[in-house]
Amino acid sequence: MIKLGITGIIGSGKSVVSSIFRILEIAVYDADYNAKLLMNTSSEIKDKLILEFGQNAYTHEVLNKQYIASQIFNNEKKRQVINSIVHPIVKNDFIEWANNQKGDICAIESALLYESGLNTILDKTILVTSPENIIIERICNRDKTTKGEALKRIESQSFYKSLNQTPNYTIVNDDEHSLILQSLDIIKQIRNKW
Repeated sequence: MIKLGITGIIGSGKSVVSSIFRILEIAVYDADYNAKLLMNTSSEIKDKLILEFGQNAYTHEVLNKQYIASQIFNNEKKRQVINSIVHPIVKNDFIEWANNQKGDICAIESALLYESGLNTILDKTILVTSPENIIIERICNRDKTTKGEALKRIESQSFYKSLNQTPNYTIVNDDEHSLILQSLDIIKQIRNKW
C-alpha cells in the first residue's frame, strides 16, 4: 500500500484536501485528532505526561488542556518534550491503522509531518500551500479572531522553520486552482508510477 502525507500550515486547506481524498475513497488518518484521542486513552502517554508535568496534567482521567497549554506556552523545551512523548505513539498508531486499510493508497494529514518524523515512513508527501493573506482571512473567519492573532498563530507554527525537506507534490489552495483536479492529478501520477 502507498502511504501519503498531507501537510501544510494552519489555514492552508490540508483538511479540505483530506476531505477530497476521502471522497475519492482514499482513507485519511487525521494525526491531530488521533493525537488528542491518544492523549486521553493511551496509558503510556498519560504516565509520561504526569511524570513530566505532574498530576495536574489530567483532571478526572481527561487531559487538562488549559494546564498543559500554560506549561508549554512560550516554552519550546516543554513543547518538544510533549512532542517526543506523543509523536512516536501517533506514528505507531498510524502504522497499525494503515496496515488495516483496504485499497492501494492511504494517507495521513499532519501539520507536523516533518517535525514528527512521520515523513520517514511515507512513500510520498503533499504540501498544501496558500497565500498568507488568504490564510489570515480563513483563520479570522473560522476562529472569529483578529488579523494580529492569526499572524501569531501562523508564526507560532515551526512548519516553515523545520521544513528542510522538499515535498513530492504541492497543491495550491488559492481560490483559483481546483483542489479536486490537483488532487486527482496527484493520485493519477502516483498510481501510474507504482
